[in-house]
Amino acid sequence: MTKTMTNMALIAGLLLTGASAVHAQTLTPQAETGAYVTIGAGGQPQKRSFGSSGTFTSFGEVGRFEVNQNVGAGFLWDVGGGYQFAKHMAAGVSVWGVRSSSAVSGAASIPDPVFFGRFTTVTPTPDNDLHQSSLGVNVQFVYLLPISDKLDLHLSLGPTIIHTKLEVGTLSVTPNSTTVTLASASESKTTAKAGNLGVELAYRLNEIYTGGLFVRYSGGEVDLPSLPKAKVGGLQVGAIVRYRF
Repeated sequence: MTKTMTNMALIAGLLLTGASAVHAQTLTPQAETGAYVTIGAGGQPQKRSFGSSGTFTSFGEVGRFEVNQNVGAGFLWDVGGGYQFAKHMAAGVSVWGVRSSSAVSGAASIPDPVFFGRFTTVTPTPDNDLHQSSLGVNVQFVYLLPISDKLDLHLSLGPTIIHTKLEVGTLSVTPNSTTVTLASASESKTTAKAGNLGVELAYRLNEIYTGGLFVRYSGGEVDLPSLPKAKVGGLQVGAIVRYRF
């Protein structure tokens, strides 16, 4: 009996020692400083629409036209890096890109060649194969707030630079005819009148890798030749993986 109790005590001691070691390993704190790189993917769900209108002269009268364009949601990629210089503070830079499909439609009210004051509405075939692409650079100042042993909340903000290229729909009417042509022209511009604000829920897989889900706003305005103060960027959501050195 004594030998059995001794063995049981020995086994219990070994189990307790092992459990303590595992617990200690689980609660090993993350390094409070160091460099890291990130890679992420997601989407920009926000959709936008805009339009333009104008007049033209045909058959001795003034006609009118209008153009309407929609920009849909797009796929987002994100690559970045930074340095955590304190327990709760970090700073970094990320480069992201979004490509969205766009569609344009139009109509023209054309004067009648015979009867004065009579107009005919002509609608050309819509063009659904246009695109908008944006390339952005976020400078981020990050505050890290621990929620549990492995879960952190990251709050970030900073300035953003965005370069946008948009295929803008145009409409033209051949003088003294009912021929209406819908075309497109590529316009691009870079703006620094933008910023970013984000929230990330990060889970530490181990001391090196962290996975997270983020929601952020990275956007602003850009003055395109035919579309001043155009909204670019916007709400972005996705998943991210962080590697610590």
